[in-house]
Amino acid sequence: MKFAKQFRYRFGDIDDAGIAYYPSFFHYFHQVFEDWWQDALGIPYAEVLHKQHFGLPAVHIESDFLGQIRYGDEPWIGLRIIGLGKHSVHFEFWMSKDEQGKQRLAVARIRTVSVDMRHMSKQPIPEPWKKIFEEWLEDPGPSPFRKDQ
Repeated sequence: MKFAKQFRYRFGDIDDAGIAYYPSFFHYFHQVFEDWWQDALGIPYAEVLHKQHFGLPAVHIESDFLGQIRYGDEPWIGLRIIGLGKHSVHFEFWMSKDEQGKQRLAVARIRTVSVDMRHMSKQPIPEPWKKIFEEWLEDPGPSPFRKDQ
């Protein structure tokens, strides 16, 4: 399963070259991650962190920027789960001109680790969440990252 939302690039998201400031991609990806919890899974991520004491901090990120984003553009940003381990969830995020993600402008694969937020200690993914994540798991297919450059 995939989850996608449309965002508008604001003036403050654009660098002096007139294109998207690259850290804003990661900010938008995390906003979609937070919205996925509430809109698709039915629980605010803040509640998961503070009441269930379950967190998924990023431990590895790889990304490619494939096209230009300019002030006023309204790309779609999506996520899917492409890997699931005992202690980790591997997400793929994309920014695209279309909701289906076929005209990609950026892509990132972010591996997270399951932690107990009370001690920030690694833990197995809690069983109820593991079952939900399994429902969202998709075959990642070939890597979108170009290794020849």
